[in-house]
Amino acid sequence: MTLDLASLTPGELASLARVTGALGQLANAGTCENPIRLVGGRDVIEAATGEMLDSSTGREITVSCGNRRASKCAYCSTLYKYDAYNLVASGLRGGKDVPATVAQHPAVFLTLTAPSFGPVHRGPDKSGQARSCHPRRDGSGCFRWHAKGDPLIGTPLDPTSYDYAGHVLFNALAAKLWSVTTTEIRRALARTLGITRTALKEQAVVTFAKVAEYQARGVVHFHAVIRIDGPNGPASTPPAWATVQLLKDAIEQGTARATVAAPESRALGEYVFGWGEQVRADPITSATLGGDGQVNDVTVARYIAKYATKSTEITGAELPRLACRTCDGTGRIVERHLDRPPIEVPCRYCHGTGRTLDLDQWKLTDHARRLIETCWLLGGLPELADLRLRQWAHMLGFRGHFATKSRTYSTTFGALRQERADYTRALDPELAALADSPDVIVINHWSYAGPADVTG
Repeated sequence: MTLDLASLTPGELASLARVTGALGQLANAGTCENPIRLVGGRDVIEAATGEMLDSSTGREITVSCGNRRASKCAYCSTLYKYDAYNLVASGLRGGKDVPATVAQHPAVFLTLTAPSFGPVHRGPDKSGQARSCHPRRDGSGCFRWHAKGDPLIGTPLDPTSYDYAGHVLFNALAAKLWSVTTTEIRRALARTLGITRTALKEQAVVTFAKVAEYQARGVVHFHAVIRIDGPNGPASTPPAWATVQLLKDAIEQGTARATVAAPESRALGEYVFGWGEQVRADPITSATLGGDGQVNDVTVARYIAKYATKSTEITGAELPRLACRTCDGTGRIVERHLDRPPIEVPCRYCHGTGRTLDLDQWKLTDHARRLIETCWLLGGLPELADLRLRQWAHMLGFRGHFATKSRTYSTTFGALRQERADYTRALDPELAALADSPDVIVINHWSYAGPADVTG
């Protein structure tokens, strides 16, 4: 069959190009770099009688690692990136069970940055143009022109005065600050309209999809899509008062009001965090409906999907978990005996250090090392125990999910994975017949057996 490209609409051509590009990237990524082995089997049971029709045990299969990080697995992270793209894009233009009319709902692309904890070396601007390292007009600078990739970018001009404690505490509380911000935006909308939040819910729903990104200095900031729907979600028409400008005004008020306090600590004093000065909200147009292309649904979805596969690598610190899982980073475990009371002893797995890694064996910048050590030090304070800084030291204190969304924003990662699984199963007649038959119950039982051998 020959595809008649001339018969396709611009929107259909754009979709075809995206699918073709995705397949090309997956082909270039090859296969999973870190596959794992599962052992187990499958039982097929007759639903009416409970009779075992077929049972298999002792089988071994190899599956993909599923790691979202591009630095860990090009193949799996590419799949994750396109899932993230579809998740965001379907909430802006429809598809994946989201109606196309959602493209007409007011939507804004929001960027939230962290506050300053001290001046840092800066690199080229967003266009790649080199610039003099002079972070503050009235402050100090090294006045060099740092090229892209210079390890100095993002590191403090004066490490002795840099607020490392505030830096890691902000990372630890960033997810909570985001939650407070979404609440404040809804409150600002209700306030502007002169109604209660309960009344607002009866007229409209505000939904979000956001991704976290590490800046070079090692602090997280967020990119988010914010959309207004009718009271019944994306399928319902927003009220007449719901405009992009009203949404932008509510975002401006909400982000300015949002704050979160760190737990009280006599050692550190009081910390109350808000967002940094660089808060930007841009209206999202629809590329398929004739938008001007400055900030449209495609560019926003690509931008968020790109950062969904990133982690701490830009900061010069990419580690596995530092804290020992046996003692949870404390270096101590409790031994229980039948003939005497329990006693606390050094953890035998980490030799009482609480750590599973020797940081001296990892290539870390001085700045990244200082951030990790600050997490470890503050994580030992009882009043900060709930922040679990030692357990998240490898993430520089950040313990939130990188990609999150409101329940009704669009589809889910799980639904997208299930769609792929259903497609794969449909290619196997036996599996397809079992899955579609109401007369049998299929029970899979698999357990992790270690990494697969990828040599040869």
